[in-house]
Amino acid sequence: MRLSIYAFLCVTCFGGALASAETGVASPDGLDGLIKVEQLPVPDDPLLAEGRDVWGGTCQNCHGGNKYTGAPKITSTKAWNARIDQGMDVLVDHALNGFVGPKYMEMPARGGNEALTDEQVKLAVAFMVWVSGGVDPALEFLEQLPQ
Repeated sequence: MRLSIYAFLCVTCFGGALASAETGVASPDGLDGLIKVEQLPVPDDPLLAEGRDVWGGTCQNCHGGNKYTGAPKITSTKAWNARIDQGMDVLVDHALNGFVGPKYMEMPARGGNEALTDEQVKLAVAFMVWVSGGVDPALEFLEQLPQ
């Protein structure tokens, strides 16, 4: 009985830390303050690295922790877990086509940058998910992209 309680406590208390170990920045509330691209890890995967660049050029203004936009803050597992659970297809659709959330906050199509290609938007979404606690869904999504 004691062993099972100990195992439960380890998973409950340290599970998030283990899950975030791959990026080193994901945590319940995410990094402190407004987040700039320079604070985020550069992934080894070249597609994720490209997504990081897109995020820095377009997405960081809202997803970097600007509370007035209502956008989920990158690196915050609390903000991203339920979204990641919806699946990458839903997240990509919202990013490509725009979305109005339950609190009437708007995600503009392509983050308001019509110059972004579908591929760039997908890579930015994958990066945000990857660095916000969704390492496996992000990598699985990238594997499905046409080469």
